[in-house]
Amino acid sequence: MKKQFQVFFIVFFLIFLSQSSAFLWSKTPTPSEPSDYSHALKEFEKYVNKQMALDKAPALSIGLLKDDFIWAKGFGFSDLENMISAKPESSYRLASITKTITAIAVLQLVEQGKIDLDAEVQTYVPYFPRKKWPVTIRYLLGHLAGISHYKNYDVEGHIKKHKNTKEALAIFKDFDLVAEPGTKYNYSSYGFNLLGAVIEGASGESYGDYIKKHIFEPLGMTNSRLDDPVELIPNRVRGYRLINNQIKNSEYVDVSSRFAGGGTRSTVVDLIKFAQGIIGGKLLSRGTWRQMFTSMAARNGYFTDYGMGWVVRPWKGHFQISHSGSQPETRTLLFIFPTENFAIAAASNLEGLDLFPYAQKLAELILEEDLGLIAYVNKKEGQVIYDACARVFSYGMSQFDWNNGPITKDEKELSEAFSYLNTYVNSNALKKDFKGTKGKIEAGRHPVSKQAFTKVGSFMTSTLNDAYGPDALKSYHKKGPIYFFTDYLQITRKWPSKKKQFTFTIPFNRLVSSWEKDWERVYTDSIQRLEISPHTNFEELGPHLKKSFSGINIYPDFSQDMTRAAWYHLNEKNFSATFKILNLCVELYPASPFPLTQLATAYLWTRNIPKAKELYKKAFAMDPWHSSVSVKAFESVARKLDSESKIEELFALGEIALEFYPNNADLHKGAGDMFLKIGKIEEAIKHYKRALELNPKLKDVQKILEKIEKEQKQ
Repeated sequence: MKKQFQVFFIVFFLIFLSQSSAFLWSKTPTPSEPSDYSHALKEFEKYVNKQMALDKAPALSIGLLKDDFIWAKGFGFSDLENMISAKPESSYRLASITKTITAIAVLQLVEQGKIDLDAEVQTYVPYFPRKKWPVTIRYLLGHLAGISHYKNYDVEGHIKKHKNTKEALAIFKDFDLVAEPGTKYNYSSYGFNLLGAVIEGASGESYGDYIKKHIFEPLGMTNSRLDDPVELIPNRVRGYRLINNQIKNSEYVDVSSRFAGGGTRSTVVDLIKFAQGIIGGKLLSRGTWRQMFTSMAARNGYFTDYGMGWVVRPWKGHFQISHSGSQPETRTLLFIFPTENFAIAAASNLEGLDLFPYAQKLAELILEEDLGLIAYVNKKEGQVIYDACARVFSYGMSQFDWNNGPITKDEKELSEAFSYLNTYVNSNALKKDFKGTKGKIEAGRHPVSKQAFTKVGSFMTSTLNDAYGPDALKSYHKKGPIYFFTDYLQITRKWPSKKKQFTFTIPFNRLVSSWEKDWERVYTDSIQRLEISPHTNFEELGPHLKKSFSGINIYPDFSQDMTRAAWYHLNEKNFSATFKILNLCVELYPASPFPLTQLATAYLWTRNIPKAKELYKKAFAMDPWHSSVSVKAFESVARKLDSESKIEELFALGEIALEFYPNNADLHKGAGDMFLKIGKIEEAIKHYKRALELNPKLKDVQKILEKIEKEQKQ
């Protein structure tokens, strides 16, 4: 009987996915931009129906703005128990998208002369205690102020009592700074709560009243507000989570404790209005918007890729700002392309749902571009060079677009930038000193290198624009970095010797030309149309891709799509399919550590710890500085293991990570936390002490040791 009910529920669920409500409206389109996206939207709806079933997502609401065209639709159920369909007007918790609203409010008050960006926070919030170093408004807006994020989520993430501003700040007011302001990017919802208090102190209004009066009402966002569990909110969705891969209700949590960092509620319709207001330059002056959408940099000369309340990162040459949100009951996402009058807003009531594939698919259909395409090169030096070219292309194109021209026309600066690129984006340099040269390449877009890559890329963009015109320039978003470089190289062949300082080395030219030939051979219509999902027939796909990629030095990298499909099967306990896909991935991309680490994680997940260790070590030996074997990558896997209570596997992962990074204080602290959690006190003390040896500034660790010592004496 139980099985019959499950089958009925799945069928019922899929039927309703295709019966969701929608609205769209369109003004007169501009002659150069057609507004008929009906075919693209039909294709997108097919994709959503399939993907939501795979993700077990109860509801998705998603909206689109492109020029004068606006569309939004709800899929699935906002309330499963009562079978209430999701709508464009369904009301979701925005979570951290709230930070974008808070940042705009702060900058409005800056423009009014009521807030000084470089003033200490106590100027507006005198009851917040002073710290070891001054905490300024500017640094708070960019997560550079040293304010802690959640310290003990087991406590701080499950608050059920409604809190006012002072009570919300009391949670973290006595926390030490995690770093000297300006020295380290540390994402912090608490920092934005502090900004909410700043808004109240500077404006004389409550945070909720201020954003309603000065942001929501001017933009017509009539369904946006602070979340409140006791108020009647039209179209409020119910929240859900997956426990043992089954849909369950979300835990009740009152998010007033996160008010200015994640305490609002809205609809995708209102988020599109929000995007329209931003694109239209409402609420703030042009200069302030530009300041807001400029990435901050830490004192070490590296961009944080976060401006004032917004993630600022190009997407295949497009200038793009974004923010996502995640908390109990919700996942949200907002992408805005300010210069292209394009935005996507998405929200779901399933905790932990990855909304990026939905937004990417919609963007690809509307823009008619393959935004997710990445390339694999069969030698690690070549891969690093290609990745550098992709950065030059993406950052250069986007900054040319944002600045309406190259970021510099100074010939001396440009000559130095080209010299930097030619020195380090070089096979011989990588072979001689892979780690050091790769570090210089990684620094190429940052202030520490005087933004050499971005200067080169924006100059190349300007050159291509002058030669072929703006319409042809847009085609590089679709064609990608290889053709961006080869077309530029074609132009430079005709240049006089005095302009050779703005060209590349002969070996580099030959390499890029060889890539173009390979890409033309391999990137066929069938490869372009390829979509990989858990339902893909990998028995057929494997031989097809092996044949297509045979004898080719550069070809499309589908490893992320393949591993996503593999993890779906892993969650469904279809281990045979999981390992079949991941082994194929390793076979197709043998020079990349990423597939190896994914296969290792799958072995770890299924308790084959010796095999997992072997593969992690192989990946680390291949490239110890690759992101897939970084401390952050291990921390990400650890969070997944912890969420599934895979304790033995978690300890094995910690052992592997510490073998690779024996002098990482954070890893030793994490190991100490794990041992403490299971009552192995002596092991915990050993790791805590090692963490303090490596980083004496870890006061939290010192306090834990003092507490353990006190308890042992009692």
